[in-house]
Amino acid sequence: MSDPYFELLRENGSDSFRPGGSPRILVVDDEPTNVRVLTDALSQDYDLIVASSAPEAMNILEQGDKPHLILLDIMMPGTDGLQMCRNLKARRDLQHIPIIFITALSDSKSEEKGFEAGAVDYIHKPIRLPAVRARVRTHISLNGMLDHITALNQALNEQLEQLNSSDQHNRNLFERVFMATSEGIILLDANNTIIAVNAAFSRITGYSEKDVLNASYAHLSKDTDTPLSLDNIRAYLADHDHWSGELHSRRKSGELYPELRTISTIRSHNNEITHYVIVFNDISSVKETEQRLEELKWRDPVTGLSNRALFLNQLGTVLKFCNRGKVSTAVLVIDINNFRYINDTHGFKCGDQVIREFAKRLSNAISVDDSLARLSGDEFSIVLAPKRWTIDDAYRVVLALYDRIQNSLVEPIQNEHSPDLRLEVTVGAALYPTESSNSPSSALQHAETAHRSAKAANRPIAIFEDSMSDQIRHQLKIESELNRALEQDQLVLFAQPQFSPDRVLCALEILIRWDHPERGLLGPGEFIPHAENSRQIVKIERWVLRKTLEKMSALHCINPTIQCAVNISIKHFAEDDFVEAVERALTNSGFPAELLILELTESVSADNLDTVVQKMKDIRSLGCSFSLDDFGTGYSSLSRLQRLPISEVKIDRSFVLSAPDEPMAANIVEMVVRIGETMGVRVVAEGVETRVHADFLAFRHPHVYLQGYFFGVPQPIDVFLEAPDVNVVPE
Repeated sequence: MSDPYFELLRENGSDSFRPGGSPRILVVDDEPTNVRVLTDALSQDYDLIVASSAPEAMNILEQGDKPHLILLDIMMPGTDGLQMCRNLKARRDLQHIPIIFITALSDSKSEEKGFEAGAVDYIHKPIRLPAVRARVRTHISLNGMLDHITALNQALNEQLEQLNSSDQHNRNLFERVFMATSEGIILLDANNTIIAVNAAFSRITGYSEKDVLNASYAHLSKDTDTPLSLDNIRAYLADHDHWSGELHSRRKSGELYPELRTISTIRSHNNEITHYVIVFNDISSVKETEQRLEELKWRDPVTGLSNRALFLNQLGTVLKFCNRGKVSTAVLVIDINNFRYINDTHGFKCGDQVIREFAKRLSNAISVDDSLARLSGDEFSIVLAPKRWTIDDAYRVVLALYDRIQNSLVEPIQNEHSPDLRLEVTVGAALYPTESSNSPSSALQHAETAHRSAKAANRPIAIFEDSMSDQIRHQLKIESELNRALEQDQLVLFAQPQFSPDRVLCALEILIRWDHPERGLLGPGEFIPHAENSRQIVKIERWVLRKTLEKMSALHCINPTIQCAVNISIKHFAEDDFVEAVERALTNSGFPAELLILELTESVSADNLDTVVQKMKDIRSLGCSFSLDDFGTGYSSLSRLQRLPISEVKIDRSFVLSAPDEPMAANIVEMVVRIGETMGVRVVAEGVETRVHADFLAFRHPHVYLQGYFFGVPQPIDVFLEAPDVNVVPE
């Protein structure tokens, strides 16, 4: 049997709280990316209707069911969002639908215009999914409550008008709805005297029925914070029959609380008001959610610091003050080196603990007048309080702050996952004012450019110079061209032969060239350093690995013993799926894993040795082997190196080139050979450029493997496929 309560609401046109009903949202945006993001975020919980323009949206509103909420982009061709909002609010049948604007604008004037047009909230681009979901949920809830209590109010009105009827069913239904509903209800006579309240009224306000019956409503509402006085409400209801809105009321205890309220009239046959019906709901929890959303809009949830949006506002204020007062400031960008390792190794819970502790230490390092914000991830920014500095003064202040930050990190961070965790940071700074920095975004961008430059140069701190922008622009240009090179097969595999001590071809070291459409054939030194400054090196090396094994599989059919060596950067090796990528390339090519050598540099052992060793062992379990390239130029101790499961070391070519003439270089070559022999691994001498080098090694180190221009220059790998029988060199 159906519930008369819900029947009553359905009869009066409200389905907002109907069991099983999904709220409808109309998304109006001409940008497909935004629509896709919003669809992904909301489609699971709501029925979405999409329009790409204001006319299309109006057509939908004219034809179908009305949505419970509209997400409206401000910047659209033709009729923009502001005008569409004004048009909707001028329509009696559409004005009740709440509208949230989607915008890339964040200035206060733009927001004021939106609220004046009738919007209830803003979602700022770039769209952050948690904030979107929370804001939509809040306004759907508020709108649903308003629809609900409006329908309930209307139903009560209709039932009250029938109370004089002899139909007992009507009386019973009214009493059930009146007493059982969770919303507070107040009945007033024409003189504003309270003649009835329900149980929910007492629960919400703290007043008992005895406290208020036959009392004037004016006494109860004296502390109500409403845009209309009681007299004004009465005057308004004389013409409109219905008033609704948000206000603050006071409980019997004196506590102020937010309330969603509707007031409607009951009239006699001659149109005189006989009763007022008030229905209200406590929306404290909704308002608390709104407050948390506002905090989320401006505050980082992990640290409580300003987020990027608030920081840019703060920076804007500081820069305006600098312009007016002829004073200077500095903007710093700081991040934690190798923070990703902490998250990957110990989990995000540990990462958040580290971030919170790092934020505390930064806060202690700055002065009370400086501003600190968390921009994203492990990236923080500081803007110094403006002072009358010279440029030299500003430099000294920035360097002094860097020293304080370093000192704050001397003590290791204690946490349950990784005790005694020591942090190192990289800092980029920009001074203001400068000729090239006249806005908050450009000042922050300059600091980020300096930070990026410090990272690229492996320096702890860098201060912005105009030349850095040129460098970054060049870097971005190269990155863009490299993306095209990968897409258009402009990269070319070369190979340099490696010979055994008896001078038989035993392996090929795979090298890479770029067949640039404008600059011709480029060596790796022209583009690999740029790729290493971004994640492009990972893309490039995976392409090299895949293509190499395809080519080597063909050569293997002709020469089944020849090995190939592929260089692997530290950044690529550190990828979480590196082992899987190698295994996948081997499986797809069919090339024997035991013939694949992966070349790493000594620096691989500099950090997180246990993790490195385990990953190398995982690769070894596939059948592959490791070579340590440029041996002798690194900074790792022998105690660390001996833990690495390597099969080969390669003497750096600079020592081999100098060895015949320089005793120190000859001694280093001898030391490396002895270390290799002690470790039981193969030793390869790179840089054998002339017969003098070859003879020196043959006489002093006859068991060393040989590689260099004397034995063969790098050539396209297809050359070795075409002439596989060339496997010895002249004596």
